[in-house]
Amino acid sequence: MDAFVELSAELTGFSVEELRSTGLVEQYRALADGASEAEVIQLWYTGVWRGAVPAERAYAEGLAWKAIGVAPPGTAGPGFGSWEHRPRRSAR
Repeated sequence: MDAFVELSAELTGFSVEELRSTGLVEQYRALADGASEAEVIQLWYTGVWRGAVPAERAYAEGLAWKAIGVAPPGTAGPGFGSWEHRPRRSAR
């Protein structure tokens, strides 16, 4: 198991701890046995395995969302009263 997580950390640029915190290491390891490096990267970043979502949490835990610093759409609301504040302007 450790070899898979270490390889995944090297391929994705996320730490072993960050990957373990997704709770998907065991499921992904079982799927990725014999997979190419590109397939492993795609699995971690998108939560999709060969056209299917392998776990309920896979979408929400996709590394793509963490990489761009946003919550996955549909998984986290902005919070009570958020409508009374103007949206932040993005830095350009």
